[in-house]
Amino acid sequence: MAATTTLTQLLDRVSKRLGEDSAPTGSEKTRRVQFINEAGKSIVRKHYWWWTEETDTFDSVADQSEYTSVGGLPTNIRGTAILELRYSGKLYGPVTQTDAFTIENSSYSGLSSKYFLFNNTLTLVPATGDTTVDAIALKYYKTWTALSADSDVCIITDDFVDILVAFTEARVQKISGKRGSAADAFDEYNEIYKEMSMEQNNYLFALKADFSDITALYD
Repeated sequence: MAATTTLTQLLDRVSKRLGEDSAPTGSEKTRRVQFINEAGKSIVRKHYWWWTEETDTFDSVADQSEYTSVGGLPTNIRGTAILELRYSGKLYGPVTQTDAFTIENSSYSGLSSKYFLFNNTLTLVPATGDTTVDAIALKYYKTWTALSADSDVCIITDDFVDILVAFTEARVQKISGKRGSAADAFDEYNEIYKEMSMEQNNYLFALKADFSDITALYD
């Protein structure tokens, strides 16, 4: 399932549902873009959705243990939701902040091949040993990618992206005093959300691979 729907396409779909000849410009367009982003941020907060998985790499620096956005650490990591971290191919495991902060020395030398993320700073133990391009590789869950330019592509896959259209239509109808139409649109939003949640569960179930344990990886 690909994610290819642009902001322009979303706005056009909203306009068609409202019976308009064309999508509005100016302040009304701005308001609808805000509704779309409002819905997107709210949806992302509810689950670690499969379509928020991301990969990235950045350079290592010799004898450096702490990395921030200045050094290439992605700024769109959702909280501490890193799925996998490798340095020069070697897997580093997560350690909780509480466990890390109970170590007396400031270099956390009691840890081995571990990492933790605190206050937008990624700490690797031990420090990276050399300066190498794209040596640090991450897999993580990302935050909502705000849409602003007409060509911006929504991160929700095409099969479910109409959830944003339904929400935006509902908000516009409610502001216009058309509560019945707004309720219908909100019902559609909730139905698409249920379908997307079912797909999320199917995805997490498939990740278990052996099917001997159906416990989801993330709720």
